[in-house]
Amino acid sequence: MSVLGERTYRQDMVDKVLLERVMQLDEQSRLELRDAIEASVRLPPLTVEEQALLDERVAEDDAADWDGYVTLNEDEREMRARRRVA
Repeated sequence: MSVLGERTYRQDMVDKVLLERVMQLDEQSRLELRDAIEASVRLPPLTVEEQALLDERVAEDDAADWDGYVTLNEDEREMRARRRVA
């Protein structure tokens, strides 16, 4: 398997030569290429319900107190420390 960023693609999903050429581009060029490809693909429009859900989730994300959150690893370390003390 080939790993690109956070996504993993099966080797047979894309033209290997083309993928190698794309990966030789700098990051900004790859982002521009991605945007051009996405603009060339016609996706069905969101339904009213989907758009409302998306808007709601974006608003929740914008209003979130990210400083108040801890990662799963931080939480696990804290729980282990509490168990040792108890």
